[in-house]
Amino acid sequence: MKSPGAASRPRILIADDHELVRQGMRAIFNAEPSWVVCGEASTGRQALNLALELMPDLVILDVALPEMNGIEVTRQLRRAQPDVAILIVTMHDSDQIVHDVMQAGANGLVLKAEAGRMLSDAVREIFRHGKFISDRVRRAVALTGRADDISSRASRPMLLTSRERQVLQLLAEGQANKEVASALGISPKTAETHRARIMAKLEVHSMGELVRYAIRNSIIQP
Repeated sequence: MKSPGAASRPRILIADDHELVRQGMRAIFNAEPSWVVCGEASTGRQALNLALELMPDLVILDVALPEMNGIEVTRQLRRAQPDVAILIVTMHDSDQIVHDVMQAGANGLVLKAEAGRMLSDAVREIFRHGKFISDRVRRAVALTGRADDISSRASRPMLLTSRERQVLQLLAEGQANKEVASALGISPKTAETHRARIMAKLEVHSMGELVRYAIRNSIIQP
């Protein structure tokens, strides 16, 4: 994670598809004179593009972003900008969400239910020490008996490629092949080929099964 210089104000990019949530986060950060909100995004694709353009010190991502979920944004941003700090905000505290977030390369995770009182502390902790995970999330994972297994499972190979995960999310959100092609800048035939490969890899045979897979694996939220 890059450390802002002593004389500079750390710049924060906020990404959430709900305007009221972004307003709430912006109010929290505006109350801290040493930080500045440099941009806002309402979709995952917009968040990724703005992060690459604005080069913020910290990106705050909701998991359930449309077009590209926060976990996939984290994966792509981590490859493009290894030093940027990333904080995930989510409504869900399952061990699978925690595992996926940390595997993707995020610096921390905060539950939305706790964000009002914990968000500023989480940001400070990341700027100071590079990591933050709330106690409630730690407890949720510990209850499964697998809290110490997150790092070892993080090396598990991904079944789908990055492009296939993007196509899967758009399909699971209800977009047709032509809409997927337009969103990703590919031909409808290529989009159809990706769809066929995804279904073959996952051994699913209907859109209903594909949607259920996407929900189970935190690609979309129910």
